[in-house]
Amino acid sequence: MGIFQSTPEPPPDNGSGILIILILFILIAMANKDENATKKKKKTKKEKPKDILDAVIGLESVKEEIRYYMDFIKNREKYKEWDVKLPKGILLAGPPGTGKTLLVKTMAKKLDIPLVSASGSEFIEMYVGVGARRVRDLFAKAKGKKSCIIFIDEIDAVGRKRSADNNSERASTVNQLLTEMDGFEERNNVMVFAATNLISFLDPALTRSGRFDKKVYFDLPNKEERIEMYKLYLKDIELPRRLSYETLSDRTAGVSGADIANIANQAKINGIQNNNEENTLRESDIQEAIDEVMIGREKRERIMTKEELARVAHHEAGHCLMGYILKYTEQPIKVSIIPRGEAALGFSQQKPTNKKLMVRQEILSRIAVLLGGRCAEKIMYQNVSTGASDDIEKVSSLLYNYSIRWGMNDTIGAINIDAMGNIGKAIGNDIMFRCKYIAQDIEQQTMDLLTKHKKHMIKLAKSLLRNETIVYKEIKRLLPRTLENSIEIELSEKKDVL
Repeated sequence: MGIFQSTPEPPPDNGSGILIILILFILIAMANKDENATKKKKKTKKEKPKDILDAVIGLESVKEEIRYYMDFIKNREKYKEWDVKLPKGILLAGPPGTGKTLLVKTMAKKLDIPLVSASGSEFIEMYVGVGARRVRDLFAKAKGKKSCIIFIDEIDAVGRKRSADNNSERASTVNQLLTEMDGFEERNNVMVFAATNLISFLDPALTRSGRFDKKVYFDLPNKEERIEMYKLYLKDIELPRRLSYETLSDRTAGVSGADIANIANQAKINGIQNNNEENTLRESDIQEAIDEVMIGREKRERIMTKEELARVAHHEAGHCLMGYILKYTEQPIKVSIIPRGEAALGFSQQKPTNKKLMVRQEILSRIAVLLGGRCAEKIMYQNVSTGASDDIEKVSSLLYNYSIRWGMNDTIGAINIDAMGNIGKAIGNDIMFRCKYIAQDIEQQTMDLLTKHKKHMIKLAKSLLRNETIVYKEIKRLLPRTLENSIEIELSEKKDVL
């Protein structure tokens, strides 16, 4: 009898089921990705500023004024019904790099009207008549358009005050500009914007009513504006843990928006050259960029002898020590004997500040800090070198402003000899002697202080020779804490009199 065995059933095939599940997971993931992308796109679209001027960081009061003039251009008829004379010329004044040109270009883009621009230097030639012709051509080009903005950058190059001894080409160019400003009418639909860093140098005929009578003033960015600028220029960049946007803002107080853009760009270049991970910066990348923009690029090829290096170290130690011990000064945050920039063989950098005003004691203390390098050389070498030329220039400028512009010299009082014509010239020598006495008095006080604390100055110099650069933390370790901000500079009574 045969025995029949049934063939066992094969195990269930689970492979196709797993494949189906995987496909479902992929489809769900793709759907979620598309949904997230759509949401992100909608969010981005929603967050896009309604007003293009909002894309410009800071300058809130300036933007309000610009919107005011934009309304003139867009709604001329509304103002004509009230018989309003629309402004012909708007003057943008402020330090370099604060956004004057940027705002005009942004405004033209927002209004979707042509922008005809030129630099003031383009009108100045050695041949008489060329500048005037170029002014005529500029305005003729603008008048040929339905609506137009003329923008003249650095107008002080062409519009400086005229006098009997002015060169005839410059004078004829200014005259032509004045004629053109008077010549075009409201129906020409032309508005003229001009930018300058030196508004006080402009010819009064340019700034009188009916010409550039509307003035918009630009300031350097404040702390919050600097923070927002760093967020913009370093977006998608990972910062070091110890570094925040607020810290960057504090380190660069007093710089312009253009400087911040430059710092951010240079920091990225440093990161690339140092082979960083993608979109990641180290603190050294950023600090080197700040130093390069604010002080100058390192020039290590500028080789000095040992004797010169020692002199530079003591010179910078003198600046640093005076900045540390005096009241009314900011702390020295970095001192270096590495050559930088065009001619500097070293530098002593104090903490940047946002202050707009200075009192008498601050000015005198600043002069003492500037003279600290020269005095340190006198103490150590019994002579001075050419290394203090920049310090002397700054001291001279401060003394001029102290005595003539700011009215802080008690003997001279609240007068400005520059505004007094021949009378001012007559007393110029007396003021020169007073400035000389102040400089000598502060220099002697600086000599006395550095001589008294000579051992501390030498300690700083030795540290500089070993390390090339020292920062505030090291300075504070080397110097007694009781000395910090402990001494005040005061003029001797006899030195501020005739």
